[in-house]
Amino acid sequence: MATVKTTPVQGGAQYAMVHERVKAFCARYENGQILTEIVKDEQGHVIFKAHAVVDGLIRGTGHAHELEGSSNINNTSHYEACETSAVGRALAMMGYSPDGSLASFEEIENAKLQQSNIISHQKMMETTVAILGHSFREAIDNDDEEQIVECRKDMHGNEPLRQAINKTLSNEQVQYLVDRQTAITEAKKIKSAEKHQRNVEAASNLAKKNSEV
Repeated sequence: MATVKTTPVQGGAQYAMVHERVKAFCARYENGQILTEIVKDEQGHVIFKAHAVVDGLIRGTGHAHELEGSSNINNTSHYEACETSAVGRALAMMGYSPDGSLASFEEIENAKLQQSNIISHQKMMETTVAILGHSFREAIDNDDEEQIVECRKDMHGNEPLRQAINKTLSNEQVQYLVDRQTAITEAKKIKSAEKHQRNVEAASNLAKKNSEV
């Protein structure tokens, strides 16, 4: 088998870039083929399957999944990145890997980028929880209804953020919110009952007026 050129990554491990695996495969099998197809393409998720074919026989198969927008590369090239990963894994199945690993250099770098994005998101979440949580607790302590409503709007639709901020509340603050919600619910019931009564009276007056005609 042709030697596959490798590229070192952090920690000293050696990984083969996909184009080096393809080069080694083509050098050994002049009539070899690498066939790819999209298995899934739905809501930004794409799955590629790749076959390494020699003399009409599939010698290696690989799959890969990418999500559009999950990294800088995947903002515009998630199809290409996915296809490349699938090809790399198919050739790794044939032994085009320096240490038996299925992961290519590109996959390792992409995984590192994904982890970096996760860490960045976590730090942003922690900062948001600290700032918004402080404003929310302060609004509760000051019985500031307007500020409470604003904080609620900032949390609307973000359940992880809401849960994280709720965990920072004291028992007294939680009870305040429970009592506040109870009062809001009761006020809505009273308002609804009053509206219903007005409708009944209006219908009654209309019926009386019609009967007098």
